[in-house]
Amino acid sequence: MAKTIGFYQNFRLDIQRLSNALCSIQQDPEMSHAALAQCMSFNLPVAEAFSSWLRHTGLVTSVPRKGQQKAIAHRLSPFGELAYQYDPMLMDAGTQWILHYYLATRRGEASDAWYILVNNYLPHHLHFTADQFRSYFSSLMENEAKSRQALDRDPLVALATYIRADVLGQLQILKKQAKMYTVGQPELPPALILGYMLFDWWQYHYHQTDTLRFSQLRNEEESLGRICLADASQIRCFIVELTGLGYLSFSETQHEPVHRLYRDHPRVLLERYYTQR
Repeated sequence: MAKTIGFYQNFRLDIQRLSNALCSIQQDPEMSHAALAQCMSFNLPVAEAFSSWLRHTGLVTSVPRKGQQKAIAHRLSPFGELAYQYDPMLMDAGTQWILHYYLATRRGEASDAWYILVNNYLPHHLHFTADQFRSYFSSLMENEAKSRQALDRDPLVALATYIRADVLGQLQILKKQAKMYTVGQPELPPALILGYMLFDWWQYHYHQTDTLRFSQLRNEEESLGRICLADASQIRCFIVELTGLGYLSFSETQHEPVHRLYRDHPRVLLERYYTQR
């Protein structure tokens, strides 16, 4: 099983380096870590770390090379292909919302500190210190961690992701003053980005049904409510907007069912977003 704690090997997320790694891998999916290091003009540990960051942000998946069980090749995900084509510098706010979405969801590989921060901690803690979140994270993950150092460091790295302007700070998910972190009031994603995240989540967890309750979209882990730090009124606005585009229908009945009308792959919405900017 791939590492989920300390997967980045002491090299924090950096959008410029992530972009550099994405462009390098796009040119040669069979690129080894040594070749990636040369292409990025960094050493081998940096290349290995950003190969992991590419996977954890949903830009690539890894596949075994033919005839080499331990060797890994990279494959751009649908998101990675579109990001490379339309936003290779990864600076667009819609792109960064999706980077955040994949850090905070569990797909091929989990980013535990980011997942727990967004889905379990922020909904219940509007103001907190780094030590408070680190203590919470450690209480949940101490039996999973092979390294005490990584267990202590990961919560700090996750928090920094949403504070630093050169990473995902522009999303305004967190603010920091002195030692205190405060949950922000993000400028919420455009409708097509919301649609991409909603239908990717729906397809992954609930592909067998076309109807979910309103409360699921607000309260469940990985839902729009958790990913976007959105309250009930904001979720209703999302639903109204996506209903107006013909992607959903919503019934004001006791269980408030939300019906999925959109049937294509979520990547279609993402490509529509990029081409309509």
